[in-house]
Amino acid sequence: MKFIESIQVTKDYCQRLKREGKTIASIDTDAELHDGHMSLVKIAKENADVVVLSAGHSVDYKEQSAEEYTKSLLQYRKMSNGLSRDIELAKSNGVDVFFYIGGVGDQLYIDDLSIPIEMCEKAYAFWRNRDTFDATISPRLTYVLSTYFPVFNVIMPDITVVGQKDAYQNFGLKSLIKQLGLPIKVVIAPIIRDSDGLACSSRNKLLTQSDRQRAVSIYQTLQEVSTWSKIESIDYIKRYITSHIQSDECYVDICCAETLEELNALDRDAIIMISAGPFSEVYDFLTDNIFIYQ
Repeated sequence: MKFIESIQVTKDYCQRLKREGKTIASIDTDAELHDGHMSLVKIAKENADVVVLSAGHSVDYKEQSAEEYTKSLLQYRKMSNGLSRDIELAKSNGVDVFFYIGGVGDQLYIDDLSIPIEMCEKAYAFWRNRDTFDATISPRLTYVLSTYFPVFNVIMPDITVVGQKDAYQNFGLKSLIKQLGLPIKVVIAPIIRDSDGLACSSRNKLLTQSDRQRAVSIYQTLQEVSTWSKIESIDYIKRYITSHIQSDECYVDICCAETLEELNALDRDAIIMISAGPFSEVYDFLTDNIFIYQ
């Protein structure tokens, strides 16, 4: 596995792969890798010749001061479960290129490579009246969305593999790729869960045991609804979910699985998407979803 910290070296290497006729799959992460990320690697290897995993703290770069960002990067490099662990995990799972973007944020996220926030917001335009919008489609998500494209500009992937858990983000990503006319296929991988059903996330470590027990109620409720033999009304399903999830706030969208059009009746394959929280002082909203097939 190649470990690269340079934008230009990564770009040159990916261009060489393209000239050789190789297909490239990209996996963009915020570092602190886990089993969910490795499931993306497996799918990427099945769909392309070369897997390039980018790892960094792109959201931190957008949200933190320069001093805070530098401090978080130094801590990540020093931690026993930080950069060295991520490199070993990626290598053992067959990643071909580990592109560490943590130290080059000031070069990567410059205006002429970044996607305007206005365009990112446009990608979520028809979501604005949804229950989950205020809780989930926030400036943070538009920032997350805008960080994909400078990385795409370096790697030039044929496909990008993302996790189903981030359904809102995935919709925005596909919408933006279409707006920009980019030849990138988005492959959505199933959610990987911990043994108690909680969707894998690097932020799960921030939950106390009692926080986690409450958070697990999201998946337990989704799983219960998915097994109902009788088709209930959309309003009933939403009321049931919000009353059974153990959080102060819970937002539910029930949409067509293919188009994400909001449904008035459960008359086709659907996706139930939840944003609920807060579950601790440092962990605001959790998102999760499940498909209901007719």
